[in-house]
Amino acid sequence: MPQPPAISTPLTRSASPKARRGQRPWALTAALIPVMLLAGCIPEPKVGFDSPAPSKRLDAIVQASELEDDESLVRLVEKLRSHAPAERMFAIRSLEKRTGTTLNFDHAAPHWQRIEAYNRWLFWLETRGITLPDGMEPIETPEVQPEAQPNSGPEPTPEGSGAQQPMEKEQPEG
Repeated sequence: MPQPPAISTPLTRSASPKARRGQRPWALTAALIPVMLLAGCIPEPKVGFDSPAPSKRLDAIVQASELEDDESLVRLVEKLRSHAPAERMFAIRSLEKRTGTTLNFDHAAPHWQRIEAYNRWLFWLETRGITLPDGMEPIETPEVQPEAQPNSGPEPTPEGSGAQQPMEKEQPEG
């Protein structure tokens, strides 16, 4: 016996999965509108030496190259100790623009060489009568630096940080 044709009513249409999918496209749109509006309300990090956003810290370093105050000069010297090679590079270029010298600081040099150059910058600041903040003092450099080997550059380090520590010389037995 043949089946009678299905009668389409609002009740049977809402029971059908195909019908349910096409019935409420506005629900998804209504839910997404507040989310999209809130995304525009999230404040962007401000430019500053201590900003949580790396790009904003770099912006602050670049802007400091145009300033003439002692505080920004001290902050640039502080950035020479950054773990981020880009921050060190931008800081030394800003210092060079402001002072005309790098005092032989190389942003990609091994850690101990950067310490020596950082100490030279601290001395430079002190000789100009610039007051250093508490905790910003010379760092003791290792007594023994690695020997330079001909035709070899610095050993690669994670993320190019140049953070390798100097190796001590082996003492001859005897």
